[in-house]
Amino acid sequence: MIHIGSAEYYLQIHKRLDECDVILFEGVRTLRARVLSLSYRIVARRRRLGLVAQDASLLRGLHGQLMHADVAPGEFQDNWSQIPAHIRLAILLIAPLYGGYHYLTATKESIGKKMKSEDLASVDEIMRGDFAPGLDKAIMTSRDAKLIGAIDSIVNLPTTPTTVGIVYGAGHMKAVTAALMEKHHYRVNGSEWLTVFDYSGD
Repeated sequence: MIHIGSAEYYLQIHKRLDECDVILFEGVRTLRARVLSLSYRIVARRRRLGLVAQDASLLRGLHGQLMHADVAPGEFQDNWSQIPAHIRLAILLIAPLYGGYHYLTATKESIGKKMKSEDLASVDEIMRGDFAPGLDKAIMTSRDAKLIGAIDSIVNLPTTPTTVGIVYGAGHMKAVTAALMEKHHYRVNGSEWLTVFDYSGD
């Protein structure tokens, strides 16, 4: 998933999810997680961009079985508490400030460039562990493990569902792809692209 995009993008995602037998979805319901999400939710309020933030309506009215595949609030809090206190405070202060700055300055093109994802780890991803010990575990690796565990449980069912949707941030897909291809020997058979938003009217 991309957490900020056009309304049409989310309509297309909802349509595809409605064709799935099982939907694995993310979400940690804590105040800290909500504050961290302000880094993009504030930007989506800028009307001239014509974008919206992903919300709970994406999962409403679906016919498939919904499975929460994220860490529980208590587990997130435990992982969060392992980050040094001064870094935790800095992150919680920076997230809304970052969102506010981009509310004033961002264009669709600048947002699009920040969404770029590669198969190999970026410099920012590599340095994140050095800057904030425990942060990568709190927001990435522990949640990757939870999601992959849910995928494993589905793959190991006597009858695997025909179509499984995964509603999780794009940054987690490297771990998912590795698990599916290396552990379960899946192969990519095809792909379909959706436009998150275009740069017209920027």
